[in-house]
Amino acid sequence: MTKSLKAIRVLVVDDSPFIRMSLTKILNSYPEIEVVDTARDGKEGILKLQALKPDVVTMDVEMPVMNGLQALEEIMRWQPTPVIVLSAVTTEGAKLSMKALELGAAEVVAKPSGRRGDNLETLAEDLLLKIKSVAGIDPLRLKHRAAEPVKVSRPTQYTPTIPSTNRRLPQQRIEVVAIGTSTGGPNALQNVLTKLPKNFPVPILVAQHMPVGFTASLANRLDGLCQINVKEVEDGEVLKAGTAYVGVAGKQFSLTRKGSLLAARVSDESLIATFYRPSVDIMFMSLAEQVGAGVLAVVMTGMGSDGLLGTKKLKAKGAFAIAESEQTCIVYGMPKSIVEAGLADRVETLPNIAKVIMECVERR
Repeated sequence: MTKSLKAIRVLVVDDSPFIRMSLTKILNSYPEIEVVDTARDGKEGILKLQALKPDVVTMDVEMPVMNGLQALEEIMRWQPTPVIVLSAVTTEGAKLSMKALELGAAEVVAKPSGRRGDNLETLAEDLLLKIKSVAGIDPLRLKHRAAEPVKVSRPTQYTPTIPSTNRRLPQQRIEVVAIGTSTGGPNALQNVLTKLPKNFPVPILVAQHMPVGFTASLANRLDGLCQINVKEVEDGEVLKAGTAYVGVAGKQFSLTRKGSLLAARVSDESLIATFYRPSVDIMFMSLAEQVGAGVLAVVMTGMGSDGLLGTKKLKAKGAFAIAESEQTCIVYGMPKSIVEAGLADRVETLPNIAKVIMECVERR
C-alpha cells in the first residue's frame, strides 16, 4: 500500500515478537500510518527513536532490560515525543499506567490479555484513534507536564476569594460541578482537584475517557493527593459535597433524583449513539435534565467534541460553562468545540481553572 507523504510515522516498542509483528501488520494497513520500525525493549526503543525520529511511539510497560516507565522518563528528558503506553488490565498494570501518565505519556491503551494478543483488532482500532490524536501534540508541552512536580495544596477551610474583575460569574446558585476531559485529562484533573479545599461545598462529577479497568486507579491516585475525597462512582450512591466522583470506564455516568438529593446512575445504556464510555455528553445531558442552571460545566483537554451536545443542553437551561484555553491543552479538541460554538462563559488556562471554579461556587 502506498503511504501518504504525511503518514504518521510510528515506532512500536514491545517485548512480544507476536505483538510487534501483529501491530505492525495491522497499523500499516491504514494509509495514514507507517510503522517505521519496532524494538524489543526500552533501551533499543530509545536508540531507534533517536535514529528514526518517529511522530509517535507505542510503548509496552513491562519489558526486560529497560521497562516502559524507565524508557519514558529518558524520552521525556532527552527527546520528548508523544508516547502511547500499552498496559495490562490489572490492578498493578493500572497503577503503572497512572505513573506513565505522570511521567509524560500522552495516552494509555489496554493491552489484550495473554501472550497471543487476543482482541488485537480492537486494540489496533483504539491505537489508530489515539495515534491520530496525539501525533500533533507539541512534545515540549508533554515534557513540561512531566517535569511539573506534584503540587498538593493544603487549604484547611473554605475561604472566600475576591472574584477577578470584568469576568463573568454564574447568576444561579451552583449545585454541582461537572468536568469532562480526555487526552491529557489525568494530569489536568490533578492540577485542578488538588487545589480544592476539603470542605468544598458541592459534589464534583468527572467523565474521563480511559480504558476499561483504569478509572479506579485514577480515582485512588487522586484521592491520595487531594484534600477532597475522590472515588470511582458506584451505581445508586447519593452524591455528597466535598467528593469528586469519577465515572467508570466502559459505563455511562448519569444522574437521578432521590427526593432533594442527587444519586449516581452507572449503566450500559446510552441516551445517544456515542463512542465514549463514560460520555461527557451523556453526563451533561443528564445534569441538564436533573439540575439545569445549577450546573458548573468544565471542559478540559481532549480529542474530538464529546461534551458539545451536552453543553448545548446545559446552556439552554441557564448553566455556566468553563473551557480550558488552547494555551495549556495537550489536545485542543473538546474545549475548542465549546469555544467555537460560543458556549464558553469563561476560557481559562489550566492553572486558573480551580480558582475560577471556587469563584463560581462562592456565588452560593
